[in-house]
Amino acid sequence: MDCFDTRQLFAFARGELDAEAAGSVEQHLDSCAICRALLAEAARGEGDSRPPSVDGMTAHPWLQRGTLLGRYVVLEPIGAGGMGVVHAAYDPELDRRVALKLIRIDAVSLAKREQAQARLLREAQAAARVVHPNVITIHDVGRFGEHVFLAMELVEGTTLREHLRRPDRDWRALLELFLHAGRGLAAAHAQGLVHRDFKPDNVLVGRDGRVRITDFGLARIVRCLDATREPAPGQDAGAPMPGLLTRSDQVLGTPAYMSPEQRRGEPSDARGDQYSYCVALHEALYGTRPSRQGTGEDEAKRPPRESGVPAWVHRAVQQGLSEAPEQRHASMDALLRRLSEAPGAKWRRAGLAATAGLVLLAGGAALHGATLGDPCEGSEQALVGVWDAPRKRAVQAVFEASPLPYAASAWREVERTLDGYSRDWVAASHEACVATRVTGHTPERLLDRRVICLDQRLKDLAAVVETLAAADAQVIQNAARAAHGLERLAPCADIATLASPEPPPLDELTRRRMESLRVQRAAVRAKLHAGQVLPALELATAVAREAHEVGHGPLEAEVLDLLAETQGQARQYREAIKTLHRAIQVAESSRHDRQAAESWAGLVRLLSFVGAELDPDEETPRHAAAALKRLGGDAHIEATLSRNLVSLHRARGRVTEALKEGQRALELARKLYTAEDPELATALLGVGQTLGMLGRHEEGLPFLWEAEAIYRRTYGPEHPNLAVVLDVIAVHEVRADNPASALEYGRQALAIFQKVHGDEHLMAASTYHNLGGFLLELGRPEESLQAFAHAARVREKELGPGDAKLAASLSGMGRALAKLGRYREAAEHHQRALGIREKALGPESPQVGIDLLGLGGDLLELKAPGKARVYLERAVAIFERQPEGTAEDDLADARFALARALTGEAREPEKARRLVDAAHEYNQRSPRKRALELAETGRWRASRPR
Repeated sequence: MDCFDTRQLFAFARGELDAEAAGSVEQHLDSCAICRALLAEAARGEGDSRPPSVDGMTAHPWLQRGTLLGRYVVLEPIGAGGMGVVHAAYDPELDRRVALKLIRIDAVSLAKREQAQARLLREAQAAARVVHPNVITIHDVGRFGEHVFLAMELVEGTTLREHLRRPDRDWRALLELFLHAGRGLAAAHAQGLVHRDFKPDNVLVGRDGRVRITDFGLARIVRCLDATREPAPGQDAGAPMPGLLTRSDQVLGTPAYMSPEQRRGEPSDARGDQYSYCVALHEALYGTRPSRQGTGEDEAKRPPRESGVPAWVHRAVQQGLSEAPEQRHASMDALLRRLSEAPGAKWRRAGLAATAGLVLLAGGAALHGATLGDPCEGSEQALVGVWDAPRKRAVQAVFEASPLPYAASAWREVERTLDGYSRDWVAASHEACVATRVTGHTPERLLDRRVICLDQRLKDLAAVVETLAAADAQVIQNAARAAHGLERLAPCADIATLASPEPPPLDELTRRRMESLRVQRAAVRAKLHAGQVLPALELATAVAREAHEVGHGPLEAEVLDLLAETQGQARQYREAIKTLHRAIQVAESSRHDRQAAESWAGLVRLLSFVGAELDPDEETPRHAAAALKRLGGDAHIEATLSRNLVSLHRARGRVTEALKEGQRALELARKLYTAEDPELATALLGVGQTLGMLGRHEEGLPFLWEAEAIYRRTYGPEHPNLAVVLDVIAVHEVRADNPASALEYGRQALAIFQKVHGDEHLMAASTYHNLGGFLLELGRPEESLQAFAHAARVREKELGPGDAKLAASLSGMGRALAKLGRYREAAEHHQRALGIREKALGPESPQVGIDLLGLGGDLLELKAPGKARVYLERAVAIFERQPEGTAEDDLADARFALARALTGEAREPEKARRLVDAAHEYNQRSPRKRALELAETGRWRASRPR
């Protein structure tokens, strides 16, 4: 059955047919799938296109919507140029949208039009044979009347010109786009085709990030047509047509990008494309096209200082701009190699150099080294543009301009850390080359994996520097952490680890996608460690999807592990646990044993933030230990696992096990880290705080003091991270019965927070809260009440009236008011705190027990023992259920208070006696620390002998 005329179908879609005609179309649609597809596509469009006559082929021959070119249905116009117009169209056979370029040949004489059309078709078909991801795909070529059309892939995106106009453009990102475009040029040159009109407007960047060259070969095609035009009267038939070398929209190219030989009207080959490419790249890198008058020799060798472009890139571009074609690069491939590699880094691209030329006989290494020099020298060149003098000055300028009081010390630590990492990277890079190309200790097949590992570290370094160069206050606060968070270099030299995972793919497209993924992975790590958690999470999610599509297991496992870390930092703990399980499955299936062990270790920590129901039998630590054993051991992963087990034991109330594991984690950390490394401080804090949970505060203090010294050296004396440690020390000091020392540490912490954040910040409020407790211990209840009140006001404003931290400060106010003898006010504050914490934390929380104890004590002083007893019985029951060593002071106080309530009611004297005996026995164990409490229980027992 024949299809309806497309104009009639489109008129039907617009409701322009009468009832009889519309009925015919409806009846036809029931049995014609092609027309139904055309009609559906018509419904997607908006409005009608411009309706000039098709036959007229005016300067811009826009075709009417519904026009049929071969099997393609015109939808709407999308662009025009000197060679013709482009429409979006629909291909009903393959159910896809395409771009239709209609090439103008109306200037060709009627006598020669048939010959021109045939030549145009042949040339278009030749261009269609170039199949490359960076060249626009030509699906089909055909005739339209006396003209020729090309059906091409329809790309949603922008031109490279638009990327050049962005104010935040970075030379590395632009160079990467140009490298992709250059590969498209090189692929076409290999097919014998020349573009002759390369410029940023003829390069598309799709939404998928892929670069595609368009109009490839069309300049050549239309030039053939120009040769068929009738010469003007008196004009030499062999002379070029007037205006071809001056008009920007004509066939021989755009003048601003033309090679010198093109401007002279001479034949141009692939080296002419190379020249045009370098003009466009010069414009991208420096914001201006190169001067045709030439530059001085020194200027040609050096890029503009403010551009940040390394000299080796600049020199490659300048050679491509040579006036004489023979002085340019031998080919586009040669130019791309120059643009892709820093000098001295060629050896790092495994496969570029044959090992045969570098094989040394035993005992001959010294001779070769003396005669040929070091074949592995130049690794430091890879740091150009990553961490060199210009980049260092740029980062330093950001820190020096910051008003933050710790910015200067943060910069010193960043500089020291990144300088050391860079030196170590150069050494590791050089050693990798020597091990394969000189000594032969490492097989050639593993060099590629070693290079990939080192290049990932280099990308991590570049991403950290990039983040620091645009640092805000949050990034500067986390700058030292970001610098210290760079991945270790040691795994890149672990041959057994490198040999285990499945090998990387060999096809160029997949490797390019993986290269892009590694750049994005580095950006995620940099953002995460710089404190930019939500941007890191958004990017990590996208990178994980892309990694899954690429399908290389080891890389996908690494990306998933990073995504889980980011989700954990965003407190999406259950999602992070699911992601880590996926990471482990992918790592194990691709034999990436190191990543599997790291992910199992990370899973242990995440479980400490959720309920025990996700791993009731606690199989995860055993899986982690097994994965570590399968790997053959790794001290760093072992230390991480040990530290994470501390968190899990503490979360499950196993404080004694937490202390034992913490001491082991500290022992490992002392072997692995220097006295300047925050990882050692973290292990020290873990032991100190766990000892505090066991009530052994005096034993914990030396560990905390050592951690403080590391933080002071690493972050400087005015960094908020140091203030957090000072706060922890202050709490331990007061628990160790040193309230005066606690007050001094607390005031140091408060001074830092006030200087950095101001007096109304939550961090300052937290320290005010602690100071309230210290002042209460020192017998200064009025000052204590003021400190607690300040903390409560800030917390209520910032956190809301239902937050548990507000309740803690209200409870502190209640204790201070009770010390001042203002029991009714104290009871009101304890009652409000109790209501908040019961709702926020649950009725069995130990914090709820503290409020019950405070309220019961107030009621005792208000001569209401019956009411007090109800609250105190609940408090005793809560504290008795707590893990051993975690609430013993509170339990003793609650037992004595309950005994007083029972005595006041003259009820259950034997129970009251048992409660006081238990409290008195506990107080006797710490006679100095519990001296006041011991005296009270002693007096009660003396006044009521058995």
